[in-house]
Amino acid sequence: MKVVITGATGFIGTALCEEMLHNGHEVVAVIRPESKKKEKLHFSEGEKGRLQIAETGLDELAVLADQVGKADTFYHLAWNGSAGAAREDFAIQHTNIGYMADAIRAAVKCGCKKFVGAGSQAEYGVVHGVAKEDETVPHPFMMYGAAKLAAYQMGQVLAEQLGIKLVWPRIYSVYGVGENPGTLVNYVMETLQKGEVPELSPCENMWNFMYITDCARALRMLGENEEAEGIYHVASEDTRMLKGFVEEIRDVVAPGSELRFGAKSTNPERTFWLEPDVKRIGCLGFSCKIKFEQGIERKRNKSS
Repeated sequence: MKVVITGATGFIGTALCEEMLHNGHEVVAVIRPESKKKEKLHFSEGEKGRLQIAETGLDELAVLADQVGKADTFYHLAWNGSAGAAREDFAIQHTNIGYMADAIRAAVKCGCKKFVGAGSQAEYGVVHGVAKEDETVPHPFMMYGAAKLAAYQMGQVLAEQLGIKLVWPRIYSVYGVGENPGTLVNYVMETLQKGEVPELSPCENMWNFMYITDCARALRMLGENEEAEGIYHVASEDTRMLKGFVEEIRDVVAPGSELRFGAKSTNPERTFWLEPDVKRIGCLGFSCKIKFEQGIERKRNKSS
């Protein structure tokens, strides 16, 4: 299978490129022109022969087919403003909806039969209780989540008009080696490694962590499975109170160290409650291989 992957130098994009190549697929990695992250796409000699790099900006997707040629599946992971203050920037988030449409059109021009986007649990907003793909009504509270939801809804209509199957993985909290700085996992690990005390919220909301290689494998399976279509929660089977995850990080990195829960206040109306139903992706034969403790060990060993 030949796949096109936008956002190929991102945390998830790089892992997906590697996962696809390891499983014998051809990969067209779409990256920004003159991207400084291009060096991340260095794989084994045997895999390099199946990797093509297309330096094409999101505003140039209309001509992507000229570089790519024919392909089978199109993964659109690129998204501007996925972290920090940019998540609340209307102009930045609004442009992503147009890029989603451009990516679907590019996929059709490449002859792809399937388009796999990159949704987010942020589309749901604050949900207390189990979130289900076919039952839970989204109520996003930030521009990022609202734009993701709009991209899915408008993309679904466009995909139907153009005759291409659309898969929308709603990705939950992914961690692992190479994750972006500023995440909770990185903050707790780095603070403990310095011998300092992490200052945290009460961490009494439910959470779900998924290791990066498991996330990439789930995305690969969604692209490979001919029957896959619509929304799928890409998350682990391990859902519990966030406090428990933080304590597990402490037990791996610096056993016995203090954790200052409640040092930071939270707004209940803007505090995510991650409790996904994962039965639908489980029906495709997917289950996570890396337990949370194992993932933290991998991160610790990589940084030591």
